[in-house]
Amino acid sequence: GEFTLDFTATAAAPSFDLKVGDEVCITNYIMDRFCIDLGHFLDDDSTITLASPEKHSFHCLLDVPRCKDSGYLVLTDKDEETGMHCLGYRLEDTNAVVEVGLAAGRNGYCTDCTGEESKPERGFRATVKGTVKELGDGTDGVTGTPVLENIEVLDESVECETTTVVRPVCMAPPPAPEP
Repeated sequence: GEFTLDFTATAAAPSFDLKVGDEVCITNYIMDRFCIDLGHFLDDDSTITLASPEKHSFHCLLDVPRCKDSGYLVLTDKDEETGMHCLGYRLEDTNAVVEVGLAAGRNGYCTDCTGEESKPERGFRATVKGTVKELGDGTDGVTGTPVLENIEVLDESVECETTTVVRPVCMAPPPAPEP
């Protein structure tokens, strides 16, 4: 008999060929580039940035100039092999991230945050919508991720009609910190 391929299972999966101009929607943790490159949190050097984004303080993410000025990415889910979240997209509009983040975080340790007691102090998750401005450079670091423009940063309860996860960039775990 003839060899036929069954495409029904893959038809629903999003295309892996991301193009400039594509609309993207993803819900995950927001992380600053500085702490990704550092490998651990600036205010908690025993915690690996991409292993535990839920522990990342809004203070570190939004109050600290080095972190804020480095720009933000939205992560994708954990890589089973490394136990670390992968990198999804770079977000061109830092101000949009900061504005929503400050309102989403509890005021206190995060001095610029305006959220009430019920709001989280750590782990900024959001739904991000945007348009692909440029593709990544093929490396397995921050610059390997596509850049999104025309960013909307929404509450994480806002669901994407289709989540766009295209070839996330999975980094190797950082070396253990020197004692």
